[in-house]
Amino acid sequence: MNEFARDLEFSHTATEEPFWDAIYRKAFPDLLTHMATPADSQSQRLGIDRVIHLASGRSIYVDEKKRRGFYSDILLEFLSNDRTGARGWMEKDLLIDYLAYAFTDRGLAYVYPWLALRRVWREFGPRWKRQYPLIKAANQGYHTHSVAVPTVILNEHIRNAIMVAPSLNTN
Repeated sequence: MNEFARDLEFSHTATEEPFWDAIYRKAFPDLLTHMATPADSQSQRLGIDRVIHLASGRSIYVDEKKRRGFYSDILLEFLSNDRTGARGWMEKDLLIDYLAYAFTDRGLAYVYPWLALRRVWREFGPRWKRQYPLIKAANQGYHTHSVAVPTVILNEHIRNAIMVAPSLNTN
């Protein structure tokens, strides 16, 4: 059984680790600094775990997900609490630019553009929930539901999502 407080602590234990610094310096070469947002803050409720500041003056907002071990899939949470019906993070309009999904044991993170990830989810999420394993994580009195999408499939769809070709109907 998952314990939300313990899992939240796990997700926050690496917020200041050199791991995240190395990930963000590689992903954003003009990074000046980054900082974790305070727990139980408005930023956290909007999905923002970290604010990254670039040399250009731009700030980037990131939601960080950590997974114990290493898997060949990405868990996409669509139902946060099956008792209350609270939507999972894939179903929320978060105020983030990127979702960083980390396998810290491997020193690896996927840094997904949030809008592309949401676009892919809206198009393929219903199919993936029928096609791939559904993971129900037991918590105290409720379950969190995710779908385990193979990383290779998700990454292929993300690559395709950044290429936009609207149909030109000249009727």
